Amino acid sequence: MTDEKMLSFEAASLVEMKLSKSHGICKVTNLYSHWLLLVPRVRMQILMAGVGISNYLLRTCLGTCAVLMVHEYNWDMQFKGMLLGAFFWGYLAGNLFAGAISARLGAGMVLACAAITWSALAIAIPMVADLGFGYTWMLLTLLGLAESPLMPTTMQLISAYVPASERGCSLAARALSMRFGQIVASVLAPLICSQAGWRATFAIFGTVSLMLAFLWLGFAMTKSREAGMEIARKMWEDTCDADVVATGGWQGTDGRGTNSKGGEHGGSFLPLWALKHPGFLALLAVHCSSNFAMYTIMSWGPSYFTEVLELPLESVGLYLMLPAAFSGVGSILGGLCTDWLQSRRCPLLTMRRGILCPAALASGLALVLFGNLRSIPFASLAMITAALFMGVLDTAMNAVYLDLAPQNAVALVSLGNGVATLPGAAGPALVAVLLETTGLWSLVWGIIAACFVVSSAVFAIFGSTEDIEKRPPKYMQV
Repeated sequence: MTDEKMLSFEAASLVEMKLSKSHGICKVTNLYSHWLLLVPRVRMQILMAGVGISNYLLRTCLGTCAVLMVHEYNWDMQFKGMLLGAFFWGYLAGNLFAGAISARLGAGMVLACAAITWSALAIAIPMVADLGFGYTWMLLTLLGLAESPLMPTTMQLISAYVPASERGCSLAARALSMRFGQIVASVLAPLICSQAGWRATFAIFGTVSLMLAFLWLGFAMTKSREAGMEIARKMWEDTCDADVVATGGWQGTDGRGTNSKGGEHGGSFLPLWALKHPGFLALLAVHCSSNFAMYTIMSWGPSYFTEVLELPLESVGLYLMLPAAFSGVGSILGGLCTDWLQSRRCPLLTMRRGILCPAALASGLALVLFGNLRSIPFASLAMITAALFMGVLDTAMNAVYLDLAPQNAVALVSLGNGVATLPGAAGPALVAVLLETTGLWSLVWGIIAACFVVSSAVFAIFGSTEDIEKRPPKYMQV
């Protein structure tokens, strides 16, 4: 090839490379343009889903990693129970303050800072574990404290961004993202632990969580979204009934998902006055039962499948994936059913009772069967059934929170989720005591089932969807 032809070929190649690079930039630019054209609440829901995934990646892998950590450091059953409960003690304490902090600083920014913090703490766990059990317990407590703002902040964001007629599906989408994180952790954590060790699990999941946290931070820091929210609000008002708009959650909110007035329903206090309301107490009973079941499955599930059903650790994830997946399916079904019944003008209390109470009873019955079955396929089927109905229960339960406090959901969820975390915090230690004393796993699942039965009966009698947002006495504002 002559020099002229060589120069011509190189020039053509250079032009082609520039065109290809320019075409790639155009693709990215067009993709970003399409992203900006999305309604703000849709962008919020997508990025919020990423944060929910990262949150449940880390909390779900704790149960699997604990199996190897206990074996490596020669910790006994009581130490294992304390280790599994450490996260939830921090989670409980954080929920009591998350509502007030979110009201002051904005739900979006609080969630972003929390996500970055819990990612960093997860990455640090392998380094701290070598220092001893006390340091590990403390770090897991801090991890629970960092993860605690997830529920109240996302509830406040949904209340501020999403119309009342779409909140059932929005809550279902939030629950589905969390279950997806649980599924991924349930499948990958045992595989990573068996191949690379539990330290690699925290390092990998923590890094992924950190990336998703920064994506959410970019959305939370965007100043132009207030204008987009105002446009979306006007479009929504043009297409919704007046009574829906009046309770939609847009009025009085700023771009951060908080109440700009900050007065009567500003969420700047812990609503202890709600503890005097029978409907809220009935909802708390259901919430405690649901958390007791879900947290026990999440923390003790890997131990149950390896020790009782005698499965190898690397295959446990496939079985733990199923309840997480069907819980997400149940959340979707619950959201669709909730929105459909509301569109049919079904009375709210009748609708909530008709969904929540049967779901709680079915979950309890399925867990009793699960605790008495030793056949892996049948036990898995019973667990899937329980998870499906717990997903339905979760969506209906969170919808009741919004019914009780449409303008102050963040504070009410902070209080409710804080109290309902008590079974998750004390549950692992209680399970350890029961197993050391009796050795009966069927007793553990039977106690959880009894909690479901009692709480469903309490909600059937005392359940309420009446808006309880009234100005409390000053001495009750904390």
